[in-house]
Amino acid sequence: MNRQPADLVIESENDFRVHGSAYTDPAIFELELERIFEQTWVYVGHESEILQPGDFRTTTIGTQPVIVSRGPDGAVNVLMNRCRHRGSIVCREERGRTAQFRCPYHGWTYRVDGRLTSIAQADGYPDDFDKLAFGLAPVPRLAIYRGLIFASLSPSGETLEERLRDVRKYVDLWADRSPTGEATLTKARHRYSYPGNWKLQMDNGVDGYHGNYAHESYVKIMERAEETSFGDFAQLRRTGYTRGLSHGDGLIDRPYGGMAGQFDYLDPALTTYHRQLEERDGAERAKALQGQQNLFVFPNLFLFEGHIRVIRPVRFDETVVELYPFELVGAPAEVNTGRLAVHERFFGPAGFGAPDDVEMFVNVWSGLKARSVDWLFMSRGMHRETRNDDGEHVCHSTDEAPQRAAYREWRRLMSGVPQPASL
Repeated sequence: MNRQPADLVIESENDFRVHGSAYTDPAIFELELERIFEQTWVYVGHESEILQPGDFRTTTIGTQPVIVSRGPDGAVNVLMNRCRHRGSIVCREERGRTAQFRCPYHGWTYRVDGRLTSIAQADGYPDDFDKLAFGLAPVPRLAIYRGLIFASLSPSGETLEERLRDVRKYVDLWADRSPTGEATLTKARHRYSYPGNWKLQMDNGVDGYHGNYAHESYVKIMERAEETSFGDFAQLRRTGYTRGLSHGDGLIDRPYGGMAGQFDYLDPALTTYHRQLEERDGAERAKALQGQQNLFVFPNLFLFEGHIRVIRPVRFDETVVELYPFELVGAPAEVNTGRLAVHERFFGPAGFGAPDDVEMFVNVWSGLKARSVDWLFMSRGMHRETRNDDGEHVCHSTDEAPQRAAYREWRRLMSGVPQPASL
């Protein structure tokens, strides 16, 4: 690591740049695991994935393996997926239901809430061996908001409530599209991987600039099907705003539609759904709930209109991205069926949009090998950026306010600077 992290993000009037080594340096990646993924609140799953006692799913915090489970008492647990004996993974399945986890190496067995229940050939240990001291290690902290489960490997720091202070209202908009305020993940889920740094996906998910170009082939097919014209699509994509928030969060906010792959909640045919929202929240908030947003919660969570997207860093040059479509509990069947169809067409494994984005990640990763060119520029829209009463950085829908917010937080965490009181 030739440069200090604070030197890798430069901001001045109308100029914001990120050094290429922030993506390509393996030492930077290791520091990110330590100072970002092991210190902040990280999304690890959704409550609807573990509804019943014994339900579990496995994932990672950074690169550290964890189990998210529902214990016999109904409580949610997040446990380090590592046997306390000799360090083996104890759960090798992605998800399921069980009463216990059995280490494949030496047969130590743990209850689904992490308690050590039995040791193979226990006579090799004294009678007073304390099993309670050797359960699967829980993460230091976990908290849940609107069904979203977060964990922190740091025993101290701000609460999740404090962490979500400025982004909470947008998470609420995402959740309250359901007439009951609840989402449930479908059994359909998919993942893709790409050879490149995790921040390429972070940059892309709230980028309103690339759609007319990276997804041009999609629009041409839509034109051929007479569903839209390129001019109409391009005009819609210029509506709305981008917003940069505190803690590295950000979003594309298009109240009147225009994002590819997003369901049209404003369709006049959805009268029953519209009435459900209006009766619960009133006409003004119901209208707000029918907009389109791509919301990023730093460092690894996207809340899209039709799916939850999770970034899982593997190496400095390898990333896995998981997409979890969800249904709106209480919404009419045609709403959820339509949402899933739109998601499959654009974001699904055989869709039009996700392959385009992965191709762009590969293009950027290949381009970053030209190390004689140092900087990536993320200054689009700085000259027209404003600050609203909530302290948000607000820009045109194609501007890079969310990216700048993310890299301000990246620089702060990587430099070890305490959390400021405001943006």
